[in-house]
Amino acid sequence: MGMKLKGTESSGPNGDINVTPLIDVVLVLLIIFMVLTPIIIEEMAVNLPQKTEKVESDNIPEDQLLVAACADGSFTLNRKSLALEELTVEVRKGLRRKKAKSVFVDGHPDAGYGNMVQLMDAVRDAGAEKIGLAKLKTDTDFLACTQREAAPAAPPTAPQ
Repeated sequence: MGMKLKGTESSGPNGDINVTPLIDVVLVLLIIFMVLTPIIIEEMAVNLPQKTEKVESDNIPEDQLLVAACADGSFTLNRKSLALEELTVEVRKGLRRKKAKSVFVDGHPDAGYGNMVQLMDAVRDAGAEKIGLAKLKTDTDFLACTQREAAPAAPPTAPQ
């Protein structure tokens, strides 16, 4: 039980738990686990893919659909600037020709979140079953965002 101190009288046995043996057991277990853990861990076999050649071509295949949101709020399909409604129609036409209904989406780093949501909703409404996220290499890949080819300006709406 507990120890009696000299000069004090105890009316009965001391009910305090002696934790010294518990600490000894925990430390021994800790040492055992520290010694055995490096032995237990084995190397995992990992099959890494073989090195492939990097293709530097920027040509987008005709059947691949890459849509992007530009920083100024406009949208492109395969680097051709289109209004959102026209883009939806063109993506729908492109998906009819394809067996796999997938579209790649990218956004300029300065494009707003709302524009990206609008773009992804338009792609989904066009019939895309899979939407992949693409990352163009540089800002020069968003050249279509600065070169307005055939994108007509939307007519101004009358205030209500």
